[in-house]
Amino acid sequence: MQEENMPPPIHGILLTFGLCSFRPEQKKARRKRDNSVKAMTAEEAAAMDAEIARNKSCRRSLQTYRKAWEDIPEYSLWLTSHPSKYKAVCMLCNRMLTADSTTIGLHSLSKRHMEAEKNYYRAKMRENKRVAAAERSDDAQEDAESIAASLQGMGFSDDDAPLAEGGTGEGPESKQQFIMYRDEHHYTADGGGSISGGVGGDYSAGIYVPVQQESHGKSDSSRDMTTKVFVTKRAPHWKATAIVNGHVTKLDMNDYKGRYVVLFFYAHNFSKVDASEINRLSDRIADFRTVHTEIVACSTDSHLSHLTWAKKSRGEGGVSGVKIPLIADPTHIIARDYGVYLPEKGHCLRAHFVIDRRGVLRHVAINDPLIGRGTDELLRIVKALQFSDQVEEPLVADWTPDP
Repeated sequence: MQEENMPPPIHGILLTFGLCSFRPEQKKARRKRDNSVKAMTAEEAAAMDAEIARNKSCRRSLQTYRKAWEDIPEYSLWLTSHPSKYKAVCMLCNRMLTADSTTIGLHSLSKRHMEAEKNYYRAKMRENKRVAAAERSDDAQEDAESIAASLQGMGFSDDDAPLAEGGTGEGPESKQQFIMYRDEHHYTADGGGSISGGVGGDYSAGIYVPVQQESHGKSDSSRDMTTKVFVTKRAPHWKATAIVNGHVTKLDMNDYKGRYVVLFFYAHNFSKVDASEINRLSDRIADFRTVHTEIVACSTDSHLSHLTWAKKSRGEGGVSGVKIPLIADPTHIIARDYGVYLPEKGHCLRAHFVIDRRGVLRHVAINDPLIGRGTDELLRIVKALQFSDQVEEPLVADWTPDP
């Protein structure tokens, strides 16, 4: 045997005592085969299943592919079955995976997969914009042809009613549209006959009607309501000053890794409805922490306002003894990132966002500022999400946990 083909000393010892069943080059080739997706006949799939079943290293944790995984929101876009019942396929990465819930979950968080998913949504957005632009162009062309045909049918030429492209007048009246109305009754100034000097016989004079023009720029209000949140995607990161147990401190979203978080937006301090919500959540926080969930309340008030409110008794409209953090967002950055800021009011909508252990947004609810929210329903939603994660199955309507 040539020296270059001899195994390393440690690997040779493992081979001698039967502690290793294959050489490193075999392991590398095998791993490469597992990660590639190719067409496979039923016979080849059956042979692969038999080989996997014989492999002692995976017999202890052997799982088969479950069709219910495709109904999970995080996997529904890209996960599909493989001819082998022990394998799964990521259609975005063109990659074969072991049919194991942990392996699939880790793959969904990998850098390569997240980049492929981002590219997919970018391409889809570009295609949607292209289709919408084509539809608008076709509609505009049809409208112009219809107007032109109507005017010609009335006996008008292009010089009688000069219209800009899209059916709008030129010059100072460019934001108004020229519309001819048929006059079913022909009256003169003295009450009979047709209009003297009228245009087109059976048609009354054209009038200009204001037409709302599409704005090419975004208003301040639309910019403020632009949201970065999307259910089943990562929640926007936040970091802010907060009041925790009556003390001023810094809080970061990363402080809650490994736990569910309910980011609870409310309108403003010193309000009857807001105080009732915060006090109710504070009284029920033990129920949420039992299921490993934290609640963080947020408003656009400053941390000094939070501190004053937290020192005020409940009888005076305060939240004395509050057991949940109150984070301050006076710059409105967090509220804008989550799409709940009302610029004309200067405060947030009543909204809450449920974020899971991985930082993925799982549930969103937004209410009118006049309506308070129910604590029991929020707790049910959290328990339902966690139970669905555990059993890897979708839940029916009105599901409630066993007592």
